[in-house]
Formats: sequence, structure tokens, C-alpha cells
Amino acid sequence: MDDKNLAPDADSAQTPKDLPSVPGVYPAHHKMSAAEAAEKEAEREREKIKAQWEAKQAEKKQEERKKAEEARLKAEREALYKDLETLNYELLSLSEYPSDFEIESARRSRLGWFFGLGISVFLFTSSLLNLVHPWVGGIAGGIAFVLWLSHGTGMMQFLPGLSRYPELLAKRRKIKNGVTEYIQQIEAKRGFIHRIYPLVHHNPRLRARKFRRIALMSKEHNLMSNMKTLQDVALYHEYLDECRKAAEEYFRSEREDQMLADLDFDPSVEDLEQELTDNAHDEESAESDQTDQLPEEKSLKTDDNSLKNTDEPAVAPNVTSSTQDDQSGQS
Repeated sequence: MDDKNLAPDADSAQTPKDLPSVPGVYPAHHKMSAAEAAEKEAEREREKIKAQWEAKQAEKKQEERKKAEEARLKAEREALYKDLETLNYELLSLSEYPSDFEIESARRSRLGWFFGLGISVFLFTSSLLNLVHPWVGGIAGGIAFVLWLSHGTGMMQFLPGLSRYPELLAKRRKIKNGVTEYIQQIEAKRGFIHRIYPLVHHNPRLRARKFRRIALMSKEHNLMSNMKTLQDVALYHEYLDECRKAAEEYFRSEREDQMLADLDFDPSVEDLEQELTDNAHDEESAESDQTDQLPEEKSLKTDDNSLKNTDEPAVAPNVTSSTQDDQSGQS
């Protein structure tokens, strides 16, 4: 039997036509050449590299979108932080809001004015009916005329409590309506104080429970329905005041970071500590070098002294001997 019939080639006429075409699976009679295998391997490598490149590009775009979103949010928050400087804190502080004591004092003064006018008119009419002395009626009539004239012409510098009571009530109503409308304007549709709450990182006082409560109400858009008393308005003003202080701290730190970035200086604490430790090691090494040099200098000084001491006796006997010779010659 011929070997060609047992194992026919792939391009021979006896190759079966009904073999399934499955990718990556070849019939036993088909053998790939080295060039085809290398081309297939190169194609798979190219597809792998392309997939990796596409994944990197997708990750890069995702990071760019994330950075752009963070930059947008930061710019939006900084715009809100700058708006804190333009708010009317005098209106929110209710500094001109009439107190209960002022209202009660004006009410008592008004009642006293009406009481005095009523007594004067009663005495004047009684004098007309000869119930009291005419002099008393005349004096009472003059007082009643002065009181009525002061009310009619607006001479409030003499009787400040007459019309002050309704004026204070009207002022209260006006300030209350103005504060309510102003807070509604600040909060708008998206809310305001809950969007500036990240300033808590620059002012720990904003972590108080009362501030978190009104920030949560602002986020849920039910702040105005819960703001019913003056204490709520005062709390809102206190929250904005603390946020303004935190915004000042935020912008100050941003300016410092920008200045350090312009100077190409790394403000990390670890580097600063490393720099301090390096300086300390340098100082210690310099001190150790100085201490090492000091004993050497001392030893040199002692050696010089010893040399001087050793040289002196060698000269001294010669001097004494010469003096003795001079004395003997003279004798």
C-alpha cells in the first residue's frame, strides 16, 4: 500500500472536503510550515499589543475625565467659597431686629400716653359739667390739647413711646420677611450650605451636630420649612460665618501651596524631617571633627613645650660654664 494513500497532503486531490473549519484546530493530515506559524504568532502578538494599547488609552481617557471632573468641582466649590464674602451678614445677624424689651417698653409708653390723654379729656369734660373746678378742667384741657397735638404733628422727641410701638412691629415684620427672602435667594434650588460643607477640613467647628443638621436639611431641600424661629436664623448666620473663616484659611493654604510650587519646593513633612535629621548629623560630624582636632592641637602644644624644656638644659650648662671661666680668668 502506498504511503500517499495513508497520509495524503493537504493540497492533494484526495483531501476530504467535508472537514470542519474550526479556528485553532487543524486536522491531523494538515501541517503548518514555519513561516505560517511565525506569521500566526506575530499576528497574535500584534493583537495582544493592540488590546493593551487600547486598554491603556481607555484608562488614560478615564483618568483625564476624572481629573477634569475634579477640576470642575474644585472650581465650582471655589466660586461658592468666594460668594461667602459677598453675603449680607448684617441682615443675617439680625442686629437691627427689635428686641422683646424694646417692644414691651414701647407698648407701655403707648398705653401711658392713651391713659394720660383719657384722664385729661375726662377732667376737661367734667369741668364743663361743673363736676370739678374750672381751673382743673382748664389745665386738663391744655394737657389734652398738647398730647393730641404731639400725636398729630409727630413730635416724637418728647413722647417717643407713642408711635414707636407700631413702628417696631412693622420693622420686625419687614426684617423677618427680608431675612426669609434672602435665605431663599441664597439656597436657591440646589441648596448652598451643604455644597460648602467640605470646608469642614479647614474649620473643625463645622463638625458640630447643629451644623451638620442644617446642612442635611439644605441637601434635602427642606431647610425653609424647618426655619421658623429666630434661633434658626441665628444658627444659619453662625454657620455661614464659620464657613467664611474656613474659606479664608482655604485660600491662604492654596496661596502657600502655589508659592511653594513656584519655588519648586516640596512641602512634605517627611522631606522636612529628613532635611532636619541630615542637618543634625552634619552638625554632629562637625562637632566630632572639632573634638578630634582639639586633642591633636593639645598634643602638639605639649610636644612643643617638651621640646622647649629639653632644649633649655642643654643651653644652661654651657652658659654656667662660660660664666665660671670668666670668673676664673678675672681672678
